[in-house]
Amino acid sequence: MDVFEAMESAMTMRWLTEEPVPDELIEKLIWAGTRAANPANAQLWDFIVVKSPEQRALLHETMISPEVRARLESLGGASANPLATLLRDAPVLIFICVSSLVPGDPREDRYKFSALYGAAQNMIVAARALGLGVTPTGLHHFATKGVRDLLNVPDHKIIGVTMPVGWAARPFRSVKRKPIADVIHFDTW
Repeated sequence: MDVFEAMESAMTMRWLTEEPVPDELIEKLIWAGTRAANPANAQLWDFIVVKSPEQRALLHETMISPEVRARLESLGGASANPLATLLRDAPVLIFICVSSLVPGDPREDRYKFSALYGAAQNMIVAARALGLGVTPTGLHHFATKGVRDLLNVPDHKIIGVTMPVGWAARPFRSVKRKPIADVIHFDTW
């Protein structure tokens, strides 16, 4: 698949089958993530891959409490329930972590987040090219301590993205975006 075709149809896929994803494809996703641009080539990222059904169930229980489910439904309507279910049923969860020990000023968040989100975007496009569906989310933030404890994340690492991964249960389609004429400005605003 051409990279531009992959970008055009790299939609967030909230409906995945429970069919296992081969390790070699998971490793390709991680490889793609590590090819992202990052400040000073510091490569501040780490990836936690969770395939164990027991560990995924514990993570789901930790992240999606009844209070969180109610909050999601009030914020996201119909899309919230599939996302909560996805965190339980996806065959793979990848947690993209980044170091809080950054080059330069350690209070400067832009270093860690530019590395983190570049890696996530590469993985989204790579997943689409491989025929996999992914849903980048920050739902772990509702239960940061519990998720960190379950995953044994070192103190100097931040979990930035939780990404359920699996085979798409619905067809991919083009993403809906504004025309570039609405967002492009040459020389000045």
